[in-house]
Amino acid sequence: MNKSEKQKAKENERRQRILDTAFRIFVEKKIEAVSMGEIAEAVGIGRATLFRCYSNKTELAIAVCMAQWKSYLDELDRNRPISSVQDIPAIDRFIFTLDSYIEMYLNHKELLQYNDNFNHYVTHEGVDPEQFENIHTSVYSADTRLHMMYEKAKEDHTLRTDIPEDEFIRVTVHTMMAACTYYAGGFIWGAEDNRDYMPELIRLKEMIINYATASV
Repeated sequence: MNKSEKQKAKENERRQRILDTAFRIFVEKKIEAVSMGEIAEAVGIGRATLFRCYSNKTELAIAVCMAQWKSYLDELDRNRPISSVQDIPAIDRFIFTLDSYIEMYLNHKELLQYNDNFNHYVTHEGVDPEQFENIHTSVYSADTRLHMMYEKAKEDHTLRTDIPEDEFIRVTVHTMMAACTYYAGGFIWGAEDNRDYMPELIRLKEMIINYATASV
């Protein structure tokens, strides 16, 4: 017998509550320190119900990661659809990408903090590579945008393409994201609570842009 629409809606609502609650607790206490029982209690469901939805904490942590990134990237896509960037120079796309990470530092610190903890957690847990395929799917639009940007640079020569694409993305875009992540978590030398580190991140952005345009 097929589930009624009402049952499906109830299950979807419960699953969303699990993901939202788990995200909040994982950010506050770190994934390693949280038990499935603690999450079930916070959601207001039994442990058995939680385990029917997610068989273990790693599966739940992956689901939270996918949901959070999908939500963020969906909003980005709504504001600036991939189809709208075709004629935009590579350098402008690049600057927009760097600015988007600074915007995350300002308005989505929790996502950056979770992402950092998640990467550490799954590295030490030895996650099945197949499970990462779902994560890669959830960030497809981001990967696509970066590839399109590099290909555009080959045409308009506004960014350097004398180094391989993967290396270029690592030492520019990923460096900016890593810096914003560490600043968001306070993992920097001489960190002070509630201090605005925007000027330093903007300075880093300028350094990265100088590197990315050094030979064009």
